[in-house]
Amino acid sequence: MKRRDITISSQGKRCAAWLYLPSESGPFPCVILGQCLGGTRELRLDAYATRFVEAGIAAIVFEYRYFGASEGEPRELVHIESQLEDWASAIAYARAHTELDAERIALWGTSLGGGHAIVSAARVRGLAAVIAQNPFTDGFTNLAAVKPLAMLPMLARAIKDQFWGWLGQSPSYIKIMGKPDELAIFKSPDVERDLRHLVPNGVHWKNRIAVRALLSLPFYRPITYASRVECPLLMCIGNRDTADSPQAALKTAQAAPHGEALCYDCDHYDFYEGAIFEQTVADQCAFLVRHLLRK
Repeated sequence: MKRRDITISSQGKRCAAWLYLPSESGPFPCVILGQCLGGTRELRLDAYATRFVEAGIAAIVFEYRYFGASEGEPRELVHIESQLEDWASAIAYARAHTELDAERIALWGTSLGGGHAIVSAARVRGLAAVIAQNPFTDGFTNLAAVKPLAMLPMLARAIKDQFWGWLGQSPSYIKIMGKPDELAIFKSPDVERDLRHLVPNGVHWKNRIAVRALLSLPFYRPITYASRVECPLLMCIGNRDTADSPQAALKTAQAAPHGEALCYDCDHYDFYEGAIFEQTVADQCAFLVRHLLRK
């Protein structure tokens, strides 16, 4: 297996990425992997890419603009349409690469990236398959599960941050994952355990985004794109997920013409390490082999 550092040009910005190639001769089928809310490529995506390459499938792991080693200012800005443009640019890169098979390109996304993979598959024709893991599928449904009073301090900060953004000022930031007594998007008494699942030892992750994103996320609804996904779609869903609605994810799978759902007895962050990771990545490899390698 070979891993190369590459860059993908997206709307004039360079997105940092890794290209993984099997040791055999190509052209290879390829799966493109995109991250969660505020995630960088070091947050366990290499673990998935390695397993896919071992199955004979090349992998591209990329970072959204404004995050990690990718270009873009201000930093840690979640702009949904820009991230979807980054997905489209990664697909175009894969299709143009001489060592990759343009007819056998799949998408893989986790959490917010899972929603992006669904939307991208609805917009881009000719993809071979899509995997959405613990996916963000319906901002309305996610918002309905939040206590209104708990949202008020974050909403006030988001409105203020967006106003300053229009004036060209630097963002105000909010934690993505935090303890119950912290101002954070996802609060849990098990946050230290969750961070251990998601962030490998030795990796520094800022665990923050510009708070203005909270004004757009509730209106982002990948579920409404599901009926336009023409290729096979696999949804990997945690029954105890409290970050992204498992019920909305099931409805998304049902709405897709070739959708299927696999449910696991786990929460949002169990997917990234341990027994649930081993089970889901095996299921995902089998799905990709079925649709990318078998004629």
